[in-house]
Amino acid sequence: MSTTHYSPTLTNAWRSPRLIYRAIEDNPIDRHTLWTFFDADPTSIAMASLRPLNPQPLAYVQRLYEHAHTLHIRVFICLPPSDADIAQWESLIQEKAAASGLTATLDLEKLKGEFPRPGPTPIGVVTLMPPMGTEELHHRNAMIGVGIGAEWRGKGYGGEAVDWVLDYGFGRLGLHRIWLAAFAYNERACRLYRQLGFVEEGREREAVLYERKWWDMLRFSMLEGEWEVLRAKQKEAAKGEKEGDGEMEE
Repeated sequence: MSTTHYSPTLTNAWRSPRLIYRAIEDNPIDRHTLWTFFDADPTSIAMASLRPLNPQPLAYVQRLYEHAHTLHIRVFICLPPSDADIAQWESLIQEKAAASGLTATLDLEKLKGEFPRPGPTPIGVVTLMPPMGTEELHHRNAMIGVGIGAEWRGKGYGGEAVDWVLDYGFGRLGLHRIWLAAFAYNERACRLYRQLGFVEEGREREAVLYERKWWDMLRFSMLEGEWEVLRAKQKEAAKGEKEGDGEMEE
């Protein structure tokens, strides 16, 4: 009997080392989460948007759904449930089942429906946006947008998500060029993009007003060939580390 073997890049297509990526649904919970990440956080507006720094109502989030069909991808960046969360849920199910005298599989499944298994926790959003209009798709370039909720910043999740969407764009969509922009005062973002392998290709001088000062807008990009070289070097380095660990064990 033959057994089908799937590559890890396929079975883990919606995962990176620490994160899970899931679709953004058009429901009250996801709309409120988007609003919390962007429109209810002045830091997010100032660091990633040219909009005036003013509070926005929850209804304003609907604009993101109206343009969703024009994007290559837009997903929540999520943390998987912890082992402790899963263990706590399993204990809850066992306690509820014991208290109700449930033993049948169907009854247990119904109980799990009432008390759902812990799922991924959204901590941010990453998008890949093609040029405006389908007539420009043949140029095979797109722009990354990424944002992390305030509670989870400074932990490397943004960089991990950008790496994942680079692999998605170049490896799965066949893009040739992926770019993004950052304001000069957002030094953390500029430093991160350079570390990830992006090339600074230009700037719009004094294009952004922030805290009564004028700042440049920087543009970074990565080409398909640069991504291939970067990933090959990373793969070789990981192989060397693995071989080195093996030698130490011997």
